Amino acid sequence: MSKEQVKMKNERRQFWQMVMETWQDSGMPVSKFCKTEGLSEGSFYNWRKRLYGRNSQRNKQSNSRTPTFIEVAMPESGHAALELVLSSGNVLRISSTADNRALSNVISVLCRAGLC
Repeated sequence: MSKEQVKMKNERRQFWQMVMETWQDSGMPVSKFCKTEGLSEGSFYNWRKRLYGRNSQRNKQSNSRTPTFIEVAMPESGHAALELVLSSGNVLRISSTADNRALSNVISVLCRAGLC
């Protein structure tokens, strides 16, 4: 497998991990989420199985889930150099110190997924 193929495979995996997290946070049924996001249900289920296995807790969405919070360190200034509002409604804030290559990869994946 070439370096480019490995890179694309990793980007695709990262995209679907982001999709799974967004779906979990949405509280929507899979069919409604996929329709809203313009995703194939078949691809969704395939990637969910790939990422989390058949019997993983992540596969079982519960309406009575306890919210999960992640502590995030904010930059001193508190201002992002760039803020992208994605079609999913999520906001991506990028600091002025972000690595250009990483930023380019993130934007490429989001655009290919139709999220920007």
